[in-house]
Amino acid sequence: MDVSVVIVDWHQPELTRRAVGSVLSQRVDASVEVVLVVNDADDDTVRSYREDFPALVVVPERTNAGFAGGVARGLAASSGAVVVLVNNDAVADHGFLDRGLAALAAGGPTTAAVAATAVLEGRFAPVAPGASRSDHDLVAADGRRWRRVETGGVTLVNGTGVVLDRSGNGRDRDWLRPVDDAPEHAPLFGFSGGAAFLRRAAVEAVGGFDESLFMYYEDLDLAWRLRLAGYRIGAAPDAVVVHRHAASSGSDSPLVRYQSMRNRLVVTARDATGRMVGRVVARTVVRMVRDLAQPARAQLTPGAWWRLVREAPAALRRARRLRRVDGHDAQARRRVESLLT
Repeated sequence: MDVSVVIVDWHQPELTRRAVGSVLSQRVDASVEVVLVVNDADDDTVRSYREDFPALVVVPERTNAGFAGGVARGLAASSGAVVVLVNNDAVADHGFLDRGLAALAAGGPTTAAVAATAVLEGRFAPVAPGASRSDHDLVAADGRRWRRVETGGVTLVNGTGVVLDRSGNGRDRDWLRPVDDAPEHAPLFGFSGGAAFLRRAAVEAVGGFDESLFMYYEDLDLAWRLRLAGYRIGAAPDAVVVHRHAASSGSDSPLVRYQSMRNRLVVTARDATGRMVGRVVARTVVRMVRDLAQPARAQLTPGAWWRLVREAPAALRRARRLRRVDGHDAQARRRVESLLT
């Protein structure tokens, strides 16, 4: 098998069927298998997928293994030399596979992955200053707010890969950029698990996805370890998916905020220099003190902070053990961090 496309579903059958159909309709000069991992699977759901898509490799996961665990199950059940990740709430554009595979091949064997482009489903218009805010507004890095509209508006970019800063914060490059505007110049660090092309051999060489991360930062962690191992991460700007943003998890839910805070800490503890780890720990402590002092403006609730305080020691010890197993020296870590914004 040349290519394995892995899609992870969790109680989103309508969206998942769209994603699967968009991939199966692709025409590409390669042998392709589509692997669907069904988290929290029941027999009826699995049977329905197999009946509707006989060519699909369906992998039932009886627990909710999260995105990281779901992708790991998909990798284990697949055989392609190239693994393509597509979010279940995304639709692959025509030519997606062809263009992404071409970009990965053009990068040569030292390019372990290329990041595809995701654009947001629907049209958006900027929210006027002073206008009432909505929980459904999307906020750009410059503070500008965008709102979905039925008529008019523009198409916005969801991301063209991932940028990492020196405080350990990962973000989508080109987030909320109108598609006709000039692209962002921030250096690409990694790929988003929602749309990416990966070389299986490279992924396996660095240990694959860390299932303990569950969701968020698992793609950045893998990209970081690939870079530490000497691989490069490229871009496939013409390989496009249309993404229904936050359809599976919500864009600013308590779970998203908690996982982002926890996993930023764990990933930097595994991958970063000691100096960077110190910065991330210090910022996390400052954020906790601020949240507890000003609960009305808090990022995490007191209960979530208490959970993090309870879980962090074991999670950090595990990250440090994996760091020793990975075996990268300080020079390699500094080399990778020289790419950061």
